[in-house]
Amino acid sequence: MKNFMVTHTLKSDEAMDAYFQALETMSEADIRGAMKNEKASFQMQWNAGKTDKVMFCWWKAESAEAIVETLGDMAQLFDNDIREMPNVYDFKD
Repeated sequence: MKNFMVTHTLKSDEAMDAYFQALETMSEADIRGAMKNEKASFQMQWNAGKTDKVMFCWWKAESAEAIVETLGDMAQLFDNDIREMPNVYDFKD
């Protein structure tokens, strides 16, 4: 699978409330199960909670379309800027 970085921007305050309310009802295992299949796999997310409508996510996927399909109805809450990142340099400690 290819690496993608996705900038998800919540479309409104109502979308933000719906997103965070949904997360409150799900365990990490629930989220992982919903965001992983044979075509796309959610890896990591960076967000600032309800102080910012923008979040950044790392995905492994066959295509950008596979990410949107995996998000399902949740994709409609966001403007999704999906970019394939073929060059990955890992310098973590």
